[in-house]
Amino acid sequence: MIERASEFGASAAVPLVGGDSTNKSAGDMLREAREAHGLHIDMVAAALKVSPQKLAALEDDNIEALPDAVFARALAASVCRALRIDPQPVLAKLPGAQRPGLADADRTISKSLKSAAPRSGSGASGLPSRALLVVVVLLLLGAAVLFWLPQSAFDRVGAVFAGLGSHSDTTTASGTPAAAAVEPTAPSAPPVLPPPADTAPVEAQAVAEPPAAAVSNDLIVFVARDESWITVTEAGGKQLIRRTVKAGETVGLTGALPLSVVIGRASAVDVRVRGKPFDLTPLARSGGVARFEVKP
Repeated sequence: MIERASEFGASAAVPLVGGDSTNKSAGDMLREAREAHGLHIDMVAAALKVSPQKLAALEDDNIEALPDAVFARALAASVCRALRIDPQPVLAKLPGAQRPGLADADRTISKSLKSAAPRSGSGASGLPSRALLVVVVLLLLGAAVLFWLPQSAFDRVGAVFAGLGSHSDTTTASGTPAAAAVEPTAPSAPPVLPPPADTAPVEAQAVAEPPAAAVSNDLIVFVARDESWITVTEAGGKQLIRRTVKAGETVGLTGALPLSVVIGRASAVDVRVRGKPFDLTPLARSGGVARFEVKP
């Protein structure tokens, strides 16, 4: 706990955002900081000159209800400055966060350019050459493009390369039987009888059954097609999960009924309840957040 003075004229004990913020979303950290100051959301919205609805959407991690990711990051940074908290942990949880290694790469490029500047001078003026200036401009433009590209663009590029790899594997696998068919066979070789048809299907069925049984043990299963966040609370108020799930991640849960479920970006998550698909479309709000209960 430390003493910090906020823009609202009061001194409050504000907990630092520490290691326990790993499983917290950006909205959770902003809400906790505001409540630690004892401020109502309308007071903060009036001070920042934004609507309370937009500030509430940010605290609910309902980024789709805001104009865009840039606005969400700017609003979050303004709230952090007003409440006197470190904005870096909050901004790292929002879309468009700078990827690890990019800042180090920028610093490395800057150091290299500084060390090369004296050697690139020509004549009495000592100014860098035109070619070096062109290279610097191109590097800066490339860094800006990488920084502002949304995460979905990188996901699409990865999906394209994954599709090309799977297509290449399929082509290789399909070409192997054809090559084997071209090989000549000795006319005197006796025909080889295939093994009994009952053996292979029985073994395949025996191997395939355990995964199905394992899936059926979970009361509710989430399959994330894109990045989202999930909160599940069982009877008694114990939280089974409250975190962000990545694209391709599958989460299965079982707990004491009824289960209270909140899903952000419901369009990016498939849900199965008791082994059956559960449609989130009627439950999702305009911002994409779905809330429902799994009852006994």
